[in-house]
Amino acid sequence: MSTLATLVTQLRKDFRRHHSSLGAPTVWAVAVYRFGVWGKELQNPIIKTVASKAYGAMFLGVQLATGIVINREARIGSDFYLIHHGNTKIHPGVVIGEGCAIMHDVTIGTNMERPGAPRLGNDVFVGAGAKILGPITIGDGARIAANSLVISDVPAGTTAIGVPARILQYTGRPVPSAAPSASAEATAASKS
Repeated sequence: MSTLATLVTQLRKDFRRHHSSLGAPTVWAVAVYRFGVWGKELQNPIIKTVASKAYGAMFLGVQLATGIVINREARIGSDFYLIHHGNTKIHPGVVIGEGCAIMHDVTIGTNMERPGAPRLGNDVFVGAGAKILGPITIGDGARIAANSLVISDVPAGTTAIGVPARILQYTGRPVPSAAPSASAEATAASKS
């Protein structure tokens, strides 16, 4: 059972996660989602009805103003971060783990050929324009590249890219140095 104190604590965490800006449309979208989940779990039928009506009005307002649709039936962990607002759709059956970040123009939902919704693990990043469809699992720490169509499982710690998405596994290659130093350039010039 969710209490008002739990709701307030979660809203504060979400507010900080979204850079403490009341002007950010993403803050309002996540706050309306959290309020809807809280209202759905209330025990008093009168207060539950009032909260549900308020949620419905706020849900419609957020959808019209931002294009973000996060149904309160979806299960989303804490530290959830919508990086940009606009045209983000999350199906009611979706499960999203802790610390996930989602860009704009993302759809996480069902596939008409295979019923069921995706499950995202913890610390998943979803790039702009990505579509994650069907009863699939995205593993912890996975990355979904921008504009990818993901219709099969993505293992933990990998990157899915393309249409349809293919899996890339990075092995921790060393990062090349930014630029050679002046002495290295002088040594190379003297050898020429």
